Order: sequence, then C-alpha cells, then structure tokens
Amino acid sequence: MAGRLRVFVCFALWGLALCATAPPCRAAEPEPIRLGLTAGFTGPTQAMAVELYRGAQAAFARRNRDGGIDGRRIELLVADDHYEPDPAIRNSVRFLDQGVLALFSALGSPTVSRELPVLRVRAGEHARLFFPVTGLEAARQPPYVGYVYNLRASYFQEIEALVEAFFRRGLNRIAICHQADAFGRSGWDGAGRALARRGRDLCGEATFSRSAAAGDDMTPQARILAACRPDAVLVIGASPACAAVIRDMRRQGLHMPIGLVSFAGGEILLRVLAAQGAPLGLTLDDGLIFSQVTPSWRDADLPAARDYRRDLAALGATEAAPPPNGWPKAMPEGSATGFEGYLNARLLLAVLAAMPDPTDRRQLDAASRAAGPADIGLDQPLSLDGRHHQALHTIYLFTAANGALVPLEAVAAAAGD
Repeated sequence: MAGRLRVFVCFALWGLALCATAPPCRAAEPEPIRLGLTAGFTGPTQAMAVELYRGAQAAFARRNRDGGIDGRRIELLVADDHYEPDPAIRNSVRFLDQGVLALFSALGSPTVSRELPVLRVRAGEHARLFFPVTGLEAARQPPYVGYVYNLRASYFQEIEALVEAFFRRGLNRIAICHQADAFGRSGWDGAGRALARRGRDLCGEATFSRSAAAGDDMTPQARILAACRPDAVLVIGASPACAAVIRDMRRQGLHMPIGLVSFAGGEILLRVLAAQGAPLGLTLDDGLIFSQVTPSWRDADLPAARDYRRDLAALGATEAAPPPNGWPKAMPEGSATGFEGYLNARLLLAVLAAMPDPTDRRQLDAASRAAGPADIGLDQPLSLDGRHHQALHTIYLFTAANGALVPLEAVAAAAGD
C-alpha cells in the first residue's frame, strides 16, 4: 500500500512539474458561428464582391476582437459563383450542408433569384438568407419573403427615386438600357411602374449581356437609345457594362443625364469610367445620378461611417482570409459596396446577440424580431419585422465629382414599393 502511494505521489509531482513548464492550459473554445457568402469573385462583379467581403469582415473582426458573441467567434465562409446562377445554387447548398447558421449577403439578382427556391426547399431546416445585396422584389414578397431578411431598399424604390429626380428637372422622356436577366428585368419593371404613375411610358429600350465587359462595343445600344430622343436614360447593370454603355453613349453625342442604381457599384464604376475615358480624352462621370441604399461612408457626422473607416483600416491580414482569386494589388480606402457589407454585418450581429443559442437556426426568426429597433450607427432605429422583412426605406441620391460620389439628397421611399 505504501509503495502504491509513493508511486501516486511521484506521478502527481511529475504532472505538476510539466504544468509549471508548459504553456497555460486553456479551456476548449466554444463552437464558432459560421456564415456562408456566395458572390462573383470572378467576372463582372469581382470588385464588388471583394469590397462586400472586406466590409463585412471589418465588422466581424471588430466583434471577434471584442469577444465575439458570448465568446463565440464569427467565421465568414466564402465561395465564388462567377455571378452565375448554377454555381450560386451549388455554393448555397454546400454551405447549408456544412451546417452554417445562415447564408449571408449573397450578391446579385440573377444568383439570388435562383437561391430563393433552395431556401424554400430547405425550410424544414430553418434555412435563412440575411441581407442579400440585391433589390430584387421576389426577396420581399411571398412565397420567399419568409426565408429572407433585407437591409437595403428595393430596386423599385431606387428607380422611383431616380425617375422622380428626372421629372423634377423636367426630363420626362426616359429610355432604359439594361442587363438581359432577372436584374435587368427587375429594373425594367420598376421603371415602367414609376413612369406609369406619372402617365408616361419608356420611350426606348436596349439590352446587353450579363457578362458584358468594359471593353465591349455598346455602339448598337447607344444608337437604339438615340433613336427615341430621350431626355434621360436609366442604365441597369454591373459596373463594367455600365461603363461601356456610358462611354459609347457619350461617343455618340448623347449627353443627357444618366441614372444608375446601386448595383452599378458607385465608386467602383467611377474607377472603370476613368480608365475608359482617359485614352479617349473624355470625362465620363459628368451628368450621372446614382441611387444608393446607404448614406455616404465618408460622412464624418455619421457614427456608422466613422466606425466603418476605423474598422476597415484596422482589419488585419490574419483576421480575414483572402477571398477567392486573392486580394487585388491595390484596395480603396472604402466604398459604398464595402459600407453596405459592413452595415449588413452589424445588423446581423444584433440578431446574433438576441439569440439564446447563436448556433441554432431555429432561433433566427424570433431573434430577428427581437433585435429591433436596432442601432447600428445610422441615426435611425432598424427593424426587420415588417411584411417585407426590410430594414431601410431610404434612397440616397449622389452625383460624381473628381472621381468620388457627392451627396445630392436623401429620399424616403414608400415601404410597399
């Protein structure tokens, strides 16, 4: 008996000696909160996807440095869908199979429109999509609105604000040039509705491919638009195609105002326009009116804008894995798209904080209702419990000067538009 006791004491002392020389023992970290983002990290939305991801990661990294959600880190998984529907569907299914808490900030109407049926099929698993970067009406209406939560205003609301801005300037012959897919059709439908409310119709229409690049020839589209002698033109597409349309309209002598919705990319489009105009000796950002779904990220008086710039500057290389296709060689100090990603992440953090168990999908709907009114630094409380599951109903109009967006006005949009 005494011998066994001596052996036990020896082992105990040996264990204490090991602990004295080893790093401090840590309790196992709780399971992280995983989210899945599919976006076109290659193709025409590449610059938007990178900025969206970077903005969201800036917010999540800040929260992780501050302890996460009840000690749980937020992990954002990303996948490239090339801005094409079929890869977006596969990515969404894979994320859900991997057990992500929710899909987050999917980018683009043609992709999100095809992800919505996936959510409906997986409704029994409480699959949800939070804050897609699209103004698609289908994400705000039955049968899909129950599976989607939106931060941004809709394309119908954006186009209503642009048409109203044109009419206030006496510009009532309006044509449209749009992407030939779900995004473009949504813009075309919104324009038709806005004009019908004013007793008008579109005076002309041209289309282009979803994959159109900045270097593509849009002279045929410009000639179609010229034939109807418009006072103003709406251009609905991603930034490369919008830049090509604007360039060739101006080269054809069409100098009327051009309206662009948020998916044109704001500053991203301005950079492409500068690159397209320089060889031609043209300034291509004159006469543009941008509708945006967030206020200016440069606004020094807006708490969320100040926090975005601070957190983006503080984002470390180890806190955000490189996106598919890697980081670009040069990244801007900020962007409207990045700010939207940041605000999306902030509002989702408010939802997560309202969950008793932030890994349980079954709690997402109740937490979304409980999170409001949420303060994410926009000087207005946000709620997600309306019938459209949409938090913001304000359109911010901008013009361009010296390669930057310049605020014009903020327009309150009807919640049902």
